Amino acid sequence: MGSLVDLPYALASTEQDFVAPKNVQALVWQETAPEILVSAIQPRWWTISRNELHSVALYQRLGEEVLAASKMNSELRAEVLLILSDLLTPDRLERIERALKSPDGTATLMTQVLPVELFYLAVELRKKYPNQVSTWGQAAQELEDLSRNYPSETDSVRISADFGVPHPTLMLSNSCTLLNMKPVSAYSGKASRLFAESWESNNLYWARLADEKGYSPVMLNILVPLLTRRMIVNTFASNIDDWPALLRAMEETGDEFRQGRITIPVGSTIARQ
Repeated sequence: MGSLVDLPYALASTEQDFVAPKNVQALVWQETAPEILVSAIQPRWWTISRNELHSVALYQRLGEEVLAASKMNSELRAEVLLILSDLLTPDRLERIERALKSPDGTATLMTQVLPVELFYLAVELRKKYPNQVSTWGQAAQELEDLSRNYPSETDSVRISADFGVPHPTLMLSNSCTLLNMKPVSAYSGKASRLFAESWESNNLYWARLADEKGYSPVMLNILVPLLTRRMIVNTFASNIDDWPALLRAMEETGDEFRQGRITIPVGSTIARQ
């Protein structure tokens, strides 16, 4: 009482009552919507450069290239699984391992790994194998060239601060960062904020979409809240523990955006590259 520290969450809790979900039984919707809205509205991207925006997309693409390469390389696969074990629960890690070993597991694999996990995987492998990264694919080579010319704009710590989310419950701070942690189990009531704060993929994913579509970084101030609200509308969970519902809703929203089915406010497209 008397503090404005939690004002963003209080406002988001009110706003989520005016965002109608597409599906009636969106069971994790009310527990996660306020925190996800805060994560979209509180960060600001006025100082983001085109190089930093592009590097966010490249990190995620590099993560995908590494996963693809590890299917044919057992040593790399072991290293990938070791790194992902920091973020994945044992059951998800086992599914990823099976997909990496299966000749037909590529499609399944790319729908199992979150954007924040792709980012973390790329960051850690670049640290461990700085001389090998450029051999893993086109995105790897492009990221190496970009980081060589613009090291500060491709720095993972800077990206974490710019594209991370606030963690007022986990860190007692509204500053934005990426904690790179395992998703917390879903709970109802105030404990639900722990689960919502452990969901860190949205801003990275929206940035990748904006880069693909050729938008200026300043447009993130419009696109991120817009896409996040649409994601909330698309969220549908079969039970309270169905946290992958957030991944499905995020990817569904991304597909709608790529197909031009999400209307951008009039006048905003002047910010295209």
